[in-house]
Amino acid sequence: MICDKSINIKMIDTCTCCCNGCSSRRQGYTFRYSFPKKLLVATTVLVVIAMIVMPSEARTLEHKIRHERRQHEALAPTKDLRMKLESRVVEHRRRPHRKQTVMPQAKDTEHVRQKNVQSDRFKTATRKITKKLTNTRRFFIEERKVLNETREYRDGMPDWLPTINFVDIHFYSYKKRGATMSERKFAYLMPKLYKSLVEYQEIFKLLIKVEVEFADDPFCSYNKTRHELIGKTLHRLYSTIAEVKENMMSVNIPVPQVSKNKNLQVLEMKVDAPQCLKNDYIAFRAYGNLLNNWYSEFRCPRGKKVIRNNSKCAEYEAKLKEKKDKRNKNTER
Repeated sequence: MICDKSINIKMIDTCTCCCNGCSSRRQGYTFRYSFPKKLLVATTVLVVIAMIVMPSEARTLEHKIRHERRQHEALAPTKDLRMKLESRVVEHRRRPHRKQTVMPQAKDTEHVRQKNVQSDRFKTATRKITKKLTNTRRFFIEERKVLNETREYRDGMPDWLPTINFVDIHFYSYKKRGATMSERKFAYLMPKLYKSLVEYQEIFKLLIKVEVEFADDPFCSYNKTRHELIGKTLHRLYSTIAEVKENMMSVNIPVPQVSKNKNLQVLEMKVDAPQCLKNDYIAFRAYGNLLNNWYSEFRCPRGKKVIRNNSKCAEYEAKLKEKKDKRNKNTER
């Protein structure tokens, strides 16, 4: 009985210890591996506050490194962008620096436009006259071949033959303000061309009326041919003079009044056959030279590259320069 009672007392103590806690636990003692509740709560609160206040610090180290690398790559230029920037710098260095052009005002623009229109008018008129003069020269050269020229009458410069100073014409300086170069050249050259053509027109009008005394049969054949040649020459002279006059009037350039050559009075209207041949040859040769010189003057203006590139133009200018130098030497003496 005693044993059973003792066993019962032990069971009661054990149950009481399990339900209410041992006396040692109630007195503040803990087990070896236990964690205080207050410390756990305080640590948890501190971690939460730290995550709220400093979110970037709460990231992992690997995430920080990756984020910094992306920012660096975004700021640094790529290879293609860097090559474009370098090419632009090189192009900017090579590009010549041009002065900023000042836009012309409305009055200046209108003045330039009117000046260009005026210049085009003179260029067109010059082109028409040059074409007409070229055709006149070509036809005369072809028709002149039908005459039988003899060396006996190749010399001579009579007083009735007009003289044209192509040295002064070719080396003339067109320095004048207020007009275009085309206008200045036209105003200087065309009156001289008109005057020279009119003078030769008067000569051929007289030559076609010349009567030959004691003409033989061969000369009669020649006389017929010369009448045809002089008639065609006069016809083309009329046409060329009219073309020059018309274009001068179209650009408001005054047509000069050509006075009659007084020296033509010495030209006899009744001559023998040799004298007639001589007069014809002198007139035809001088007229042919006149057309050639005017043709060269329009085709080979002074100061143009065409003179260096064209052998005929270079020869023409060299001939005139030689005459000019010779004249200057005679003047100095």
